[in-house]
Amino acid sequence: MITLKSLGRKLEKLEASMQKDARRLSKLIRKVKRAAASGTMPRPNQARIRGKTEPKPATTPVSSAKQKRRLSPEARAKLSALMHERWAAKRATVVPVAIVEEAVSGSTTDGNAAASA
Repeated sequence: MITLKSLGRKLEKLEASMQKDARRLSKLIRKVKRAAASGTMPRPNQARIRGKTEPKPATTPVSSAKQKRRLSPEARAKLSALMHERWAAKRATVVPVAIVEEAVSGSTTDGNAAASA
């Protein structure tokens, strides 16, 4: 349920924004009247003028999909060999899980034996 106090606050905010908008409008009207009296109207943005005078060239839509690499069969074979070497080196550096588990279990039994002794 809306209280009288909250309605009063909303009304105050609305009146303040309306006064602010009225000030902006009066300022803009004064500016236009001054410009009309002096005979110099503000010039529009140069980019807008250029855009209106020069028609945009028609372009075909470019697809955003990645283009496929165009490799010769020799280059493709060379790249394949390099990638296979990298993968083999990566597999060689990976430690098997069984070795890690044995090392962990061996260190815990030594630690338990030292703690109980």
